[in-house]
Amino acid sequence: MSFTDNFGHPKGLLGRLMLVSMDKEHLPMAEWGLEQFEMSDEADILDIGCGGGYNIKRMLSRCRKGRIVGIDISSESVKKARAVNKGEERVKIIKGNVENMPFHEDRFDLVTAFETVFFWPDTEENFKEVYRIVKPGGRFVVINNYGDPKIDWEKKVPCMTRYTADQIKSFMENAGFIKVGISKKENLFCVVGNVEK
Repeated sequence: MSFTDNFGHPKGLLGRLMLVSMDKEHLPMAEWGLEQFEMSDEADILDIGCGGGYNIKRMLSRCRKGRIVGIDISSESVKKARAVNKGEERVKIIKGNVENMPFHEDRFDLVTAFETVFFWPDTEENFKEVYRIVKPGGRFVVINNYGDPKIDWEKKVPCMTRYTADQIKSFMENAGFIKVGISKKENLFCVVGNVEK
């Protein structure tokens, strides 16, 4: 496995090192992103592509009575996320993928995806799978760093496909989300889609 493959699916020593590095590099994006949406104190939350679990830890302080599930395709990510959130009874971390998530319909109040949709195998179809598990009145939040538009990121990181905020909005609307809003700051963007009550 090449170094760049670890961006989408951390494995082995390189993957473990990358999980720590990514959290540090993504911290400004995560902090900004978490300010772009509200979560209720008792929300049931799913973080897709939870990586090392650091954003779950950050959300716990804002959702003081709710529960947070993290799901990631990488065994290294699951292991790290469990360690980062060790002892937290309100957190559950599982291994799985966005294509076929093991949750019943209308399960979560809030679903988040920090810097992960660029690595999803079939983004339009995957957004429909997310829509399936969001409760009426719930939300799906995508937070990404588009990166320097002058750099060919797909060439540097072949396992990724970059989308603009407008493309993400379109994917959400096609999946059934309504009142989709976009926030931006430099190369960062946050797209929030709602499910009708």
